[in-house]
Amino acid sequence: MTRLSPISEHHSGLSPTHAMIGILAALLALTGCYTSHLRTPYEDAAGVQERQSFDTSPPFRYEKAELPFTNHVVGQGATANYELRLLEMPSFGDNGQVGNRVTARYYRSRLAGPRPLVIVMPIWGTYTYPPRKTAASIQRLSEGAVHVLYVQGDDYLADWTGLVAAADKDEFLDLWRQAVERQKSVMINVSRLIDWAEQRPEIDGERVGLIGFSLSAIVAGVIATQEPRLAAVVTVMGGSHLETVIATCDGKRARSVQAKAAMSFGWDRNELESRLEPIFGVLDSANYPNRVDPRRILIIDAKKDKCVPEVSREDLWKALGKPERITLNYDHAPAFLAMTPVGNNWLRRQIWDFFEARLLE
Repeated sequence: MTRLSPISEHHSGLSPTHAMIGILAALLALTGCYTSHLRTPYEDAAGVQERQSFDTSPPFRYEKAELPFTNHVVGQGATANYELRLLEMPSFGDNGQVGNRVTARYYRSRLAGPRPLVIVMPIWGTYTYPPRKTAASIQRLSEGAVHVLYVQGDDYLADWTGLVAAADKDEFLDLWRQAVERQKSVMINVSRLIDWAEQRPEIDGERVGLIGFSLSAIVAGVIATQEPRLAAVVTVMGGSHLETVIATCDGKRARSVQAKAAMSFGWDRNELESRLEPIFGVLDSANYPNRVDPRRILIIDAKKDKCVPEVSREDLWKALGKPERITLNYDHAPAFLAMTPVGNNWLRRQIWDFFEARLLE
């Protein structure tokens, strides 16, 4: 089975081997609780129309301009309902990818348009299973009713090797500032992809959806507060307060920078979090409350998440207006089993049902 855990190698502190995933799958199969969860519906107690007087000007401004997009057919991957094309454009800035390029697999529906578009974000540098399978299931379940743009992300946004090898705290913090700049570039690149979508005759630019997983869910939560053109946003195992996630996550990479901060700089986890907070504050969805229509949002999270703590999950939910929420009764990595055959692909169906309701109905 493909690796599942997104932010880190594995959030229980063990290696993410196939055997470990198999054990998790077997345990869930024995209990019969593939998809144990709590669903919290959106309740518009305060009146969403009254809350929509918020400022929609994004903090990361860019000038719309004609971009040198390339968009050509790929020989493999086409289906009865979809033509596979490769979309490329230059990144707005440093995005951590080769050549600072934005690359996406564009599954263009063969049905007559204009049709909605769903943008599927990657988990940079690591596990492809959640975004790859979600892109595939949207195609299968929609039967061509929507276009799918699966953004690629082969390389990390943070320089994990450099962080562990940093000569001093200034270099260490500068590398985190670099990671933030890359995330800013990612956000602007999503807006530029929406610009591109609005110009395509086969795409309905007023019906664009976005989904992110783990780290990209954290980024998608911020994008939701900044990009009013999005008609539907799904965050899967994300949260707010990225500095808190980094300082407390029990994943391999997070633990490595926690150990670096402790051994080299004498910082405990609280000190690490306080040092990172001013750097990551501009990318914290909790700092942009009530800027999005919560009816456009679905939050999927994990109750026993040891990587994205409860405060991060709760504050994301509150910042986005307490939208509909599905909370799986597992840790970070095992929760993703709900979108595999072990969980009868249940979570993938929930994701599509939301996009179908928001973009088609």
